Amino acid sequence: MSKKYTRKRAESFGKYLVTVLLSDMSINRKLMIARGDMVQLFLRPSRAHLALIKRHQVTTFKALRKEFLDIYNKLKKYDISEFTMPLWENYNAKLENVFLPYPPFSFLRHPIIRINMFVTRGGRFLREELAFLEKRISENRLRSLLHEDYVGDPLLSSSKYLTSHNNIHNLYHLVRFLDRTKCSLNQLHTICEWGGGYGNMARIFRRLKSEPCTYIILDTPLFSCLQWLYLSTVLGEKSVNLLQSPEGTIDAEKVNLIPICFLDCHSISGDLFVSTWGLSDSSKYSQDYVLARKWFNSKHILLAYQDSSNNWPDADRVGKLAAKSGAAIEDIEFLPGHHYVFR
Repeated sequence: MSKKYTRKRAESFGKYLVTVLLSDMSINRKLMIARGDMVQLFLRPSRAHLALIKRHQVTTFKALRKEFLDIYNKLKKYDISEFTMPLWENYNAKLENVFLPYPPFSFLRHPIIRINMFVTRGGRFLREELAFLEKRISENRLRSLLHEDYVGDPLLSSSKYLTSHNNIHNLYHLVRFLDRTKCSLNQLHTICEWGGGYGNMARIFRRLKSEPCTYIILDTPLFSCLQWLYLSTVLGEKSVNLLQSPEGTIDAEKVNLIPICFLDCHSISGDLFVSTWGLSDSSKYSQDYVLARKWFNSKHILLAYQDSSNNWPDADRVGKLAAKSGAAIEDIEFLPGHHYVFR
């Protein structure tokens, strides 16, 4: 590589970093994004390989995305204001401008997605999680569980496993839960997730369990649509069921996407209730709603939440409510101010 090329690359990155620091988002989170972009320079061959072996996902995504706007227009007319926080209402409004009439193929690279639901931090954070997994799962099995998909154009963090830190992060949640509670996957037939991001936890869980299960994600209409597009591309359209009206039904052994505007239309019960920062980012009304339904009648609970702050005033309330339900709280050692709830 020539000195001129290296200098131009450094100058370009410097300008990008200045822009990052002057934006209205968290400086620490923006620095993580900048560092992640540098890592991507070394993982370009891995990204090219992933794009080649899963190039069919581009065609599938483009075919499905034509329905995105029509589906979202059906759902957005319902009021969900009691469930949401002002910050997420703002995020949803910004994402509408990007995701309509349909999301770009590389939607996982959008700053709001990368900062709020796609982990790229790396460093000790990644090393601790990966070391934990490697002690409990064979290398071949771990490769299969962590192997990334091309849709969304995710930022990779490991060429060995051809995966992102986000895959490692989500699998770590599940394996730590199983390790801590001694719960067997055979006991978990129906999973309820509050706030499913773009659908990655559902995808990872289905790989981990291997056998058919019913997975339910409860989320805002925009993210329910995004989950439908992502998971249908990865799992196949027949494996995903997006409820588009109050009369919609939950299908067994599928990933069921229920916009929160339809919650009162269904009696939802699960074996495991999951929410990794989703419930702590939700309104007090949402937290009380989940508690009143006894975590959707789930025997087991897996939560991750943060300490309360100005943006998230009721965040740590989640831990207190769960503790009263007999759950154990554990600090996340390498993420100060963040905690797990296991039951």
